Amino acid sequence: MKQTVVTLRNAEGHALHCIWEAPANLRRDLACVLLSPGVKMRVAPHRLYRKVARVFAERGIGVLRVDFHGLGDSEGDLPEAQLDQLYRKVQQGRHVCDARAAIDWLEQDQGISRVVVGGLCGGAITGLLAAESDPRIAGLYAIGIPVTLDGPAEQASAHMTRGELATMRREYLRKVFNPKAWKRLLLLQSDYQLIFRATTASLRRWLRRRGPVRMQDDTPLPAAPPASNFNMGFARAFFRVLGRGAPALLIFSGSDRLYFEFKEKFAEPWAAALAPLATQFSVEIVPKANHVLGDPSWVAETKHYTAGWLDRCFS
Repeated sequence: MKQTVVTLRNAEGHALHCIWEAPANLRRDLACVLLSPGVKMRVAPHRLYRKVARVFAERGIGVLRVDFHGLGDSEGDLPEAQLDQLYRKVQQGRHVCDARAAIDWLEQDQGISRVVVGGLCGGAITGLLAAESDPRIAGLYAIGIPVTLDGPAEQASAHMTRGELATMRREYLRKVFNPKAWKRLLLLQSDYQLIFRATTASLRRWLRRRGPVRMQDDTPLPAAPPASNFNMGFARAFFRVLGRGAPALLIFSGSDRLYFEFKEKFAEPWAAALAPLATQFSVEIVPKANHVLGDPSWVAETKHYTAGWLDRCFS
């Protein structure tokens, strides 16, 4: 596989430095664009993008790995001083223009106008938001896609899912007979807000009253009001992308809170609206894996799911 350094410019004039990986049997009808995950570079944590790119290359699909503006080797500055603020901007579509610039380059330089986009976390949500309005995007490849908007760290416990709280509850029960845990509790060193939320989650759900749900666009109605930190831009884009026939592969790590958030804050509330689209998207879980798939066995499972999806949808 031949690797080439590519420099292209986004709509704001920033130079984006990318790597184009082209197999010898390069297809001219389809390419893949892997986008920066969060604040990481185009190789992704543990060189994940280099590894999954091989699955695409084995099928003749070239891969363009992109550094967002302000990240990696690309030009530009990001003004946020805190990570939660930066992540929120990414989740709202800050780098969609970079994804479009990458597709423009593939179309103009390589003659390829049909692409799969995505990546890990921030790369996945950027790919989805770009696909909402770009018909050249033929599929979404998402690893650990976030469905919520980040906020201040002190608010994190207020948005924990049932799955996360159940895990915490089991952990607290395990510590009941641990003297060190009681010492921390009595010395005011424990997170009392989190303990309260974990131990009273079921009661608070029973007491909660559900009000009417209203959408401001064509997004289908959920069965219950969305979570306060849910990213409505995710739901809108997801239904629009699948609605025009583009398939999606969603891979989640079993130990990642993002899986619980996807399940409880999107898949369950919108279950009725998602049912007619069930054949268009696949949700795969890598058990016990962490967010960045740091173990080789987790990467191997991810590559297996990737290969199966490509063979089904883009052979």
